[in-house]
Amino acid sequence: MDKPIAGYGWFIRRIDAALEKEANSNLQTLNLTMQQSRALAYLAHAEGHTLPLKALEERFGAAQSTVAGLVSRLEKKGLVEAQGSPADKRIKLVRLTEEGLHLHRRAHQQIVESEARMTALLTPQEQETLLNCLRKVYEALR
Repeated sequence: MDKPIAGYGWFIRRIDAALEKEANSNLQTLNLTMQQSRALAYLAHAEGHTLPLKALEERFGAAQSTVAGLVSRLEKKGLVEAQGSPADKRIKLVRLTEEGLHLHRRAHQQIVESEARMTALLTPQEQETLLNCLRKVYEALR
């Protein structure tokens, strides 16, 4: 096998840049940013489509003010609702609305289609091998 023209990092950076460019383009058609889409995804997979604001802060690794601003923008779009917890008013709960869930599903479908295009030249076995290798690389770096 010929020696690659560059190391793994070069290819990973180029793939990441291409995926991010496509994702941002797709999300623009839905009037979403990448961070907003991620917030919708976190909520979509949470029990009752609801998380405390603090949990979102931890998932994003961001300050309370940053996440509160993100939630506020999603609330203005009607994609989430934020309110105090019935059990403890100091805790702010963020809940995905039906419209937010619908938009998350559309964004997720675009991701699935992008990944299908990205791996179209690979056999199903090669796709599985690639995913397994990427998992191992990720685990080694954690």
